[in-house]
This record gives sequence, C-alpha cells and structure tokens, in this order.
Amino acid sequence: MRRVEMVVGGTPPGPAREALEAFLPRVDLVARAVRAQCLQAQAVAPSSSAMLVPGGPDGEHPEVHRRLTRTATACAQVAEAAAMVRVSGTADAGRLAAVERAVVRAEELALLR
Repeated sequence: MRRVEMVVGGTPPGPAREALEAFLPRVDLVARAVRAQCLQAQAVAPSSSAMLVPGGPDGEHPEVHRRLTRTATACAQVAEAAAMVRVSGTADAGRLAAVERAVVRAEELALLR
C-alpha cells in the first residue's frame, strides 16, 4: 500500500494523479482485508515469528499463505502499473486499465470480490 501511495504522491497534479487517487481507497481495503485475514490465521495457527505469514506452507493454512502471497504480488503490480501512469504523465486509458486490472486481481485475492 505504501508503495502505491508513494507513486501517487509523486505524480504531478492533474488528470493522471486524480485517476490514480481514485484507486487508493480500493487498495487500502485490500490491505485492511489482508491484515484481518492474517490476524485471524494467527489466532488459529500462530507463527513462530512476527515476520512469518501465519500457518505458512507446512502449517494449518497453506491456502491462506498462498493467497496472501499472491495478493502481495498483485499489490506490487498495482504500484508498477501506477508508476507507468506517473512516468507517462498522462491519464492514458490503456495504462489506467492496467491499474484497474491489478486492483481487481488484488481485490479478488483478498476475497473482496
């Protein structure tokens, strides 16, 4: 989430920034959903370290671990697509569609869709 905020924050004012800002609440919901899922999994199958996803590959929740890892990748793809919008400096429909696709994928993986 922070990486996406940094990309948007570095985008000059104008249509491209406004378009990117519209995605921030959705990415924030993804981050909140993933955190809640981690807390729930941690309560059921605690990990040995605060830096490990609860119930990882050999634990009780391998599907949660896989989904959370894929969600993190989707969020990184959101940031990457947003960076392409920022670099172009325009609210290009094709580039914004790439951001939308990455956000939708992150929402799906976070079980928000």
